[in-house]
Amino acid sequence: MKKKFALIALATTAVLSLAACSTSSGTASTDGADGGDGAQKTLGIVALVATDALNAAVITGATDAAEAAGWKVTVTDTQGSPDKANAAMTAFSTTQKVDAILVSAFASSSIGAGLQSAIAAGVPVVSWGGELVDGIVATTSALKVGEDSVDAMLADFGDQGDVLALTYHTGVLCLYRGMAFDEAMGKESGITVVSNEVAIPGQVEDGTAFTAAWLASHPAGGKPLAVWGAWDEPGMGAIAALKQAGRDDVKVYSINGSPAALQAVKDGTMTQIIWQDGYTEGQELFQAVLDSEAAGDSWESKTIDVPGVLVDSSTIDQFLTDHPDALS
Repeated sequence: MKKKFALIALATTAVLSLAACSTSSGTASTDGADGGDGAQKTLGIVALVATDALNAAVITGATDAAEAAGWKVTVTDTQGSPDKANAAMTAFSTTQKVDAILVSAFASSSIGAGLQSAIAAGVPVVSWGGELVDGIVATTSALKVGEDSVDAMLADFGDQGDVLALTYHTGVLCLYRGMAFDEAMGKESGITVVSNEVAIPGQVEDGTAFTAAWLASHPAGGKPLAVWGAWDEPGMGAIAALKQAGRDDVKVYSINGSPAALQAVKDGTMTQIIWQDGYTEGQELFQAVLDSEAAGDSWESKTIDVPGVLVDSSTIDQFLTDHPDALS
C-alpha cells in the first residue's frame, strides 16, 4: 500500500525541540566591509545540522564569499530544531545585531518569529531551500533536486517492485524532495512504497533500523527492491543494514553527495545519488545579500537554481576528476 504524507501540514506543525550551540566559523581582517560606523559586518548563519556534509558545504561557500568581502561569520547549529532556529535569528537580529542572516533548510512557515525579528531590525535574510516570503531576499530551489532524483531512480529501477522511502519532513529540503518523490510514485501503479520518517539526531541509526525491519518482510528473490533516502545519511544507514543482512539485491538511491555517499557509489554499495553543489549555493546566497543591499528598494526577491549532478557507477570516475575535493 502506498503511504502518503500530508506534507504541507507537517511543515507547518513541526515539533519544536532540541538544543543548539554557536561557534565562530572564522575571522576576517578588520579593515573589510563595515556597517557604516567602522564596525566589521557580520553574517549570521542558522544551520539545520552544521555537521551534515551538504550543510557544511553551504556554510563553507557562504563563509568563503563573506570573508572575501571583508565580513565575519557566526554559525549556530540548531540540530534540526525550528524553535532554536527562531531563537538564533532573534538573537542575531537583536542582541548580536548582525548585518545579514542565512538560514538553512527550514521551511519559511516554521521560522516566522525569527523572520519578524529580522524584518523589525532591517536585517536581510537569505534562505537555503525555504520559500520566498516577506523578509527573505533570496532562496534556492528545493524541489528540482528531488525531481531529478526520483526521475533518475525510476529510469534505473523501472516501474515494478517495492521501495522503502526514508524521509524527513521537518527540514524543508527533505520536505520538497519528499513531495517530488510522492508525486512521481503516485503515478507508478506497479511500485509499492513503504515510508518511514527518520529523526535528527539519529538519522543514520533510524535508516539502519527501518531498513532492517523492511528487509525482514522483503526476502531476496522476489520483486525488485530499492531504498530511497531523502538525503545521504539515512541511505548510509540503509547500506549498513544491507551489509549486516548479507543482502546485495537491494538498490540504494540518495541525494546530496557527501564524501561517504560518493565513496559508496565508487564501492558499488550506493546505486545512485544526485550530488548537490552546496558550496556554490552558499556563495550565490551571500552574493544575493550584497546585491540586495546595493539595489535597495529596487531589489526583487529571487530563487536561485543550481542544478544537481547524477552520479552512478558509470559517471563516478569522471565526476571525481571534475570535482577532486568531493571525497575530502
